[in-house]
Amino acid sequence: MSNHDTFELSRRKALASLGAVGIASAGAGLGTSAYFSDEESFEGNALTAGELDLKVDWEEHYWDDFDVGVDVDHVDSAEEVGDDQVGLPDPENPMIAVSEEDLETFMDGTAIEAFPDPNDDGVQEMSLEEQEFSYQPCEHGADMAEHLDPTNGYRSDTDDTMGSDGTPLPLVNLDDVKPGDFGELTLSLHLCDNPGYVWLQAADVNESGGANPEPEREAEGDDENDPDLAENVRTAWWYDPNGNNVIDTSIGEVDVMIAVDTSGSLGQSEVDDLTSEANDLANDLDATGNARVGGLSFGNGAVDDFTALADGPVQFSGLSAGGNTPMPAALDVAAEELSVNGRSNAETFIVMFTDGGPNYPNAGYDEFPIDGGYTPGDYTEGDPSNAVVEDAELCETAAVADAVRADHRILAVGINDAGSITGNSDANVCADGPAVATLKAYLRDHIAGDDADYYSAAAVDDIGTIRNDILENVAMTEEVFHRGTLADDLEALADGNGIPLDGDRSTEFDELADDPDDENRECFDPGVTSFVGFAWWLPREVGNEVQGDTVSFDLGFYAEQCRHNDGSGQTMNGSESNTDSGTTGAP
Repeated sequence: MSNHDTFELSRRKALASLGAVGIASAGAGLGTSAYFSDEESFEGNALTAGELDLKVDWEEHYWDDFDVGVDVDHVDSAEEVGDDQVGLPDPENPMIAVSEEDLETFMDGTAIEAFPDPNDDGVQEMSLEEQEFSYQPCEHGADMAEHLDPTNGYRSDTDDTMGSDGTPLPLVNLDDVKPGDFGELTLSLHLCDNPGYVWLQAADVNESGGANPEPEREAEGDDENDPDLAENVRTAWWYDPNGNNVIDTSIGEVDVMIAVDTSGSLGQSEVDDLTSEANDLANDLDATGNARVGGLSFGNGAVDDFTALADGPVQFSGLSAGGNTPMPAALDVAAEELSVNGRSNAETFIVMFTDGGPNYPNAGYDEFPIDGGYTPGDYTEGDPSNAVVEDAELCETAAVADAVRADHRILAVGINDAGSITGNSDANVCADGPAVATLKAYLRDHIAGDDADYYSAAAVDDIGTIRNDILENVAMTEEVFHRGTLADDLEALADGNGIPLDGDRSTEFDELADDPDDENRECFDPGVTSFVGFAWWLPREVGNEVQGDTVSFDLGFYAEQCRHNDGSGQTMNGSESNTDSGTTGAP
């Protein structure tokens, strides 16, 4: 983004833009007034685009008791939800219970819209081979009004997103809601360059009392026809680090294998720093009390430095940089240890740190005996004769990762991943898929397999800032930061800058009660996909007073760069409490 691009902007225009967009803040996803970098400022009501780029995507669900092809139990309390079931939409206030093994099918069956959704099936897709589509959040993510128009963007083009008059519908559009109905929206945000304070906002709120039939008049006791839906809809808002659109209230046992790349594309000092980061992550996981952590390194045609789960937490030492990148062997060995020695009730993870694509020998791993008796290979597509990562190596490794993900989650941390894959600027995985423009796209789509399980670090030094995000994804319960009514929520979301969000859930911060510049409120990190979930439901006991009522609104984020800001945000008169090189303002 050029430092010379400017946008005419006022506070009122910023909110109007948010209302039209329903997603990121005005301009190009920037905070509306702040010091966005060391040099830029807000002068003469013109915003100079700096180094804070915010992009957003989402998936939304709705259920009104229709058949989605799985068994659904109607329940009235959390006590009625079985041990192998998930209470929806809120485990503390469930309307139904679905078995854990049917949850993915249920969520896909209730999806009504998403961004990106290139095939318009309502389900979010990060890549789609038949359309040669590969989503890059910082390139394709939503941050402008045009992105809410399904006819020229990546938003689903369905009856749920387009009105009968051909205009795009709001992001949340509750109409003809019956007691017992519920829905869910998970927004994911991407800060593409610098850490930032983030607020959640609502705008373009519209409520209607509808036709006011006789049953509604009798229930309300008058003919005023006030809109009553929002005050009767119950809500829950939470941080959803694994991006599964469901509130996970408990974490059981977890078994983790950490895989560290030691190939020659990393310098020795970088490997030393990576060793420290991997060890710190292992210690953090171990400190939760419910995790076992093993590990291994991979490089120079070998899988080495193996620590079994039972002998953890792994503590790497003396790792040396050099050679190629035997990624499939590392994945196979880590998966085998999890399959053989993982606890029966544990959720299992591989956390892989790497700065390159797979480049490896097909055989010979038995020359470097691996503790535990594992011998990976033989592979058929490896070509270690040069440093080029060939398409065949990408394809074979993707197939290995796909097989591993059938039993274990893979969290991939890509280091310096913005460029093309080593020696292969026109990489194409498995020939018939979309071209892979960057290492990040390959590691996210073909190794981690999910946006929530991919982390981007510009350099090894940046891993420390995302380590806690990995910890939250693997071994921490999800935080529900607010439960209430939709009416009260919309008031808070539309007040001032909205609801201040916390980038580090390990600190005590009350999003609705504490000041936004509270010392326990932390910034969100770049390179990490952060998820905020919103669940709503209309209790079964609600009566005819909501008949025909509607409520619609857009949701979005407002962000300010951490540097030169304290989290207090823009005040209502447009001023900004910056401490460096002046102040800013907008009439």
